[in-house]
Amino acid sequence: MKKVIAASIALFLAGTVGFTFAQDANGTNPAMSPKARLERQHDRIHEGVENGSISKKEHRKLAREGRRINRTRKRDLRKDGGKLTDEDRAKLEKRENHRSKEIFKDKHN
Repeated sequence: MKKVIAASIALFLAGTVGFTFAQDANGTNPAMSPKARLERQHDRIHEGVENGSISKKEHRKLAREGRRINRTRKRDLRKDGGKLTDEDRAKLEKRENHRSKEIFKDKHN
């Protein structure tokens, strides 16, 4: 069981390495960028997996949604020349808000 969880986390991290090197050129506070927020959410998920409050099934669902959000973010960055438009940023934020609520529910149920 622990090996499966560790492998899932490793796969998620491997999938996110590509966006680690991309810079979010928008906004004055890089800590509030969609990329940074995805990383913080990943840390929250990892904590839940380690302490047992997030199940394997919940982890897969959250990781899948994180990958989708990240793909959308990278696609929007490519489309707009390396910067997110306000509309794209708002859409990403809405999806991240939903994912954040799901993480909270999974950790506290």
